[in-house]
Amino acid sequence: MPDLDVGMNRSAPRFATTTSTTTVAVPIGAVLLLLRVLVVFVLLVALAFLVPGFVLDAPQPAPVPSDAIVVISGDEQMARFAEGVNLYQQGFGHYLVFSGAAYDNGTSNADVMHDLAVQRGVPASAILEEPFGEDTWGNAVYTRQVLEEHGLESAILVTSPYHLRRAQETFDAAYEGSGIQLVVHAAPDSQWRKQSWWQQAETRRLTFTELQKLAYIAATGQYH
Repeated sequence: MPDLDVGMNRSAPRFATTTSTTTVAVPIGAVLLLLRVLVVFVLLVALAFLVPGFVLDAPQPAPVPSDAIVVISGDEQMARFAEGVNLYQQGFGHYLVFSGAAYDNGTSNADVMHDLAVQRGVPASAILEEPFGEDTWGNAVYTRQVLEEHGLESAILVTSPYHLRRAQETFDAAYEGSGIQLVVHAAPDSQWRKQSWWQQAETRRLTFTELQKLAYIAATGQYH
């Protein structure tokens, strides 16, 4: 009997095919390390934005009645001047001491503030001027002389929040041994905020300038 398989097409052998999914196990330690790195990075960024503002705007006690209110020039918005007059009118000082030289060899900043204060109702007899200070150190040295000449033993120093730390350190150094009790007080600034100083070009410039000057004081012990 002939072989029935001869000449017949045999189907190709079939092989079972399966799709396999390879799962790569990520060690839990690597995941935790990544999370730690991410947390540290976020914290460093937050500190980089927050620390400068808190460094410059030093803690300050509430103002207390003093012999004098010292206002130093240097802010374009005149917020320091306005706050000094405000404190005087609230009875926090017997005298207003305005400090600041002229930047253009004309009328000093102290003279300008004097005239503005009189226009706001401050008696001229309650105003003392210091027209020679060209920087924070000069403001401190010359206002000390004014206070000592008039027998004044306590003062509120009014400046800007971003300038507060450096002003405190500079005036403390210049007033050392004088016996004058000095507290610093920040005038409200129209732009600079310690929690958002990086949002505007001008407030960034003010912040970086003050940080550089503080670093200079720390490195050299010299004030300016």
